[in-house]
Amino acid sequence: MNADINKLLRSSKMFSDFHPADIAIMKSLSEEYDYADGETVFQAGDSSSQFFIILEGVIAIRSLENKTHQVDIARYLAGDCVGELDFFTKEPRSASAVAIGATKLLAFPHTNSSLSDIIQKLPQASAHLIHGFLAHFSSRIRKANTFVKSNSLLVRELKKQVYVDKLTGLLNRINFEESLKSILDKNAVVGLLMYKVDNFKRINDEYGHEIGDKMLQYIAENLSSAVPDTELLFRYAGNENAVILPEASRNTLWDSGMQIGNFLRKLDLTPVLGETNIALSISVGLTLSPDHGNEAKNLIESAHALTLEGRRRGGNLTLFPEDSDKL
Repeated sequence: MNADINKLLRSSKMFSDFHPADIAIMKSLSEEYDYADGETVFQAGDSSSQFFIILEGVIAIRSLENKTHQVDIARYLAGDCVGELDFFTKEPRSASAVAIGATKLLAFPHTNSSLSDIIQKLPQASAHLIHGFLAHFSSRIRKANTFVKSNSLLVRELKKQVYVDKLTGLLNRINFEESLKSILDKNAVVGLLMYKVDNFKRINDEYGHEIGDKMLQYIAENLSSAVPDTELLFRYAGNENAVILPEASRNTLWDSGMQIGNFLRKLDLTPVLGETNIALSISVGLTLSPDHGNEAKNLIESAHALTLEGRRRGGNLTLFPEDSDKL
């Protein structure tokens, strides 16, 4: 078994430059662990006092998604290292590791040692270990960069799948919420404009949901002439869209809300509905940071509520939060 471990370590990028004596020292400062299928090796947030070399089996790295369930983000096989970056940077574990099938690991250092102790006692072997780590990590970065460059179309398509609304082609709600948080972090003043078609249910009821979908697409296609920056135009939900206006004053935000509302009210609907007497009724909700808060979630909820309040009052209204108490 020792011969097999030696061969496995020498085949790893981290230990490929080690002399046999260094390998022997490495093994003497390590300990073997056996894990059953599904057993946790470490969890996100744990201290990173060891890293692991897989001797047998498979390790899945798992990350928490939406605070509800874990998803596999990587899998490592015999000869691979796990947890080495956290170990050398002394950062808490950024994800969890779970054994897939019966798995045997070599953990370095053993529980009675620390890296600082080993550096003091064995400076030459420690230098080889750190050099091996740097070579190993640099190799990973090069491979990742090569993958991104050679698969740029794939990367763009993946981003599109995550961040673009399939029906309208606008940036989607996930992108909207992330963008607003990021912009709020960078700007002292941020305007948020959300608008909703008051009479969209009538269009769906009279023409059907397929025509309703075409109407949403038609609105999205025509908005570029009414929105100053389409990179900050998002589909929020249903027939409700949002526009972020960094550094907007109250007057600028109001003017933008009126401009978009008036543009959509005058939009020719015959390309979608044919001859019709229907015109879009638009209600707009406006919130401004810091006047109405600094949290993205609160600004969104407030602006969204104003679009519903506008419709409740008969539609075609543009409202700030302070207008909601006025009859």
